[in-house]
Amino acid sequence: MNNANHSPFERNRYFYGKLLTVRDFETEQNYHNGKRSMLNRLVTGAGVVCGLGVTASDESTLMIESGLALDYRGREIVLPETIFRKLRMLEGQEGLKGQKDAYLCLRYAEEDVEPVNATGAELGSERQFDLTRESYKLCLTAETPAYRELLEAAGRENVSILYQSEELTLVLSMPALACAGEEFQVQVLVVKNEQTPPVQFSLEGENTFVESENSRVKLAWRESREEKRKVYTVEFPLRARALSGVEGKLFPSGCELNVELGSHRYKNYLPLEAGTLLCRDREELQTHRRKVDSLERHTGGADLPLYLAKLELIWSAGGMFVGGVTNLPFGQAVDRESTAQSQGAADLQVTTSVRALEYWQRPDVKAVYQPSTGGLHLDFGIPSPEQYDYTVAHGTVDIPLPGGIRVNSRVFSDEIAHGLGAGAVDVRLSVEFQDQEHDETALLCGNSEVFRVKGVKAAPPWVEAAAVLYPERGTMRIGLWLHDTVDGSMVRVHYFAQKPERDTSRILAQRGVSLRITPEFSRLECRGSLQFQAEVVGSEDKTVHWAVKEENGGAIDHNGLYQAPELPGTYEITAVASADETVSASAFVIVE
Repeated sequence: MNNANHSPFERNRYFYGKLLTVRDFETEQNYHNGKRSMLNRLVTGAGVVCGLGVTASDESTLMIESGLALDYRGREIVLPETIFRKLRMLEGQEGLKGQKDAYLCLRYAEEDVEPVNATGAELGSERQFDLTRESYKLCLTAETPAYRELLEAAGRENVSILYQSEELTLVLSMPALACAGEEFQVQVLVVKNEQTPPVQFSLEGENTFVESENSRVKLAWRESREEKRKVYTVEFPLRARALSGVEGKLFPSGCELNVELGSHRYKNYLPLEAGTLLCRDREELQTHRRKVDSLERHTGGADLPLYLAKLELIWSAGGMFVGGVTNLPFGQAVDRESTAQSQGAADLQVTTSVRALEYWQRPDVKAVYQPSTGGLHLDFGIPSPEQYDYTVAHGTVDIPLPGGIRVNSRVFSDEIAHGLGAGAVDVRLSVEFQDQEHDETALLCGNSEVFRVKGVKAAPPWVEAAAVLYPERGTMRIGLWLHDTVDGSMVRVHYFAQKPERDTSRILAQRGVSLRITPEFSRLECRGSLQFQAEVVGSEDKTVHWAVKEENGGAIDHNGLYQAPELPGTYEITAVASADETVSASAFVIVE
């Protein structure tokens, strides 16, 4: 499985009478191992899949957790159980004398096991091994990592080493492709040792394709004193100008690098080859990516190790000790969530909007995809709280009073219709009386005892009113409780009745028709196509009439499918509701 060649793949062809030799069985193994390792490398990537954390068990012992990793040839490296290793037991420790830092590296290894006698073998080859065991190798090294190869194997582009010393290393990378008018990231890898003071650096120079003041770009970073990481990446967001088809360097005339490490100052002018090509949109960017994509691009760094940890070393008369451990300093880990997504899905831009529906409508969602921008718009329809309409009725009932003593007596009306038909009805009652203070007719609602105090001239009768309703018949009876003497021969009671209902057709009739188009704004290539959606509210007729306002602005069919013209420009798409021709809506398309 040490063979790194992925192509061409050759497998055994079997036939009756074929003589199988060692070569045939090796071919069988190499075929399956090679296919699996290639898929591991291209689909999953290289790095730690799970486990393999490194900690200092004591001052001279490392504990490496069990786990799984894939090397840069796609081979599986398995530590079946947690292991402990003394520094002096690890390969490479003899070359670390006097070093302040070292890396713990993991590599794939094989060993032959189960010795056997090879009967019938050539002279001198009688002793063979029955099995080959896939294993691993741990080693220590103080050698500087191959930063360019390491970052390029991780997919970084335009890798350049800005500064390198025993205390600090700065490595810049940036994408080779970017979209015009959109943001992209310039990254600087910072690698320092335990004694490095807080880092401060800046990179400045002229630029023609990045939005900036005075056509100059400055990347500046100041590390806080609380920063404990020894290896990390600083990201600088830049926005490209709206210039498609432009290819240029980040600093075409070179740049000025300033580095401060405590009292140490370093200044230099660097020629930097890192540059990018500005694409018109994401579709063009993907086209350029496919052109430069290749098998070699994804299988680089075949001999790179996996750097499990960066170690701080302390030396004393007793030997070498561990001062600090930084796990996976270069981020060599497989992102299992991102590998489950395709490259196209990773670049997908999703926008959302919410529209209010009537309470009787069902929730829904509409999706509009724009291939030219790689954008997906989701329009969510959320029902509004339930609405009610009410029918009301009002009337009066004259209830005759008995003769004789009326104190603490009760009187009732006949059964009468309240006018709202069968069903649950809410009724409120008020008693009519003559207000002597203002010499006018008034209505008592509630308890009259509230007004029976000194200083209040209003003298409503001391009575209480109640009603009994019969929902099935749509009728009611009204009763009075006379707490005191009431003058006259009758009492007039006013009733106010209301009945809630959800008459959808009537509510619709009271509403106006409205219309909305999605998407409201979009971009298309010349002769590109886009599906528009029209939402009609307030009418059962959901059809619309589509049109393009400009004479040469393309064409749109009755289903809302728009075909852009060959001529670039901005065009207005209109829709008119069939239910009400006075109601219309517009959307705009920029054809580039």
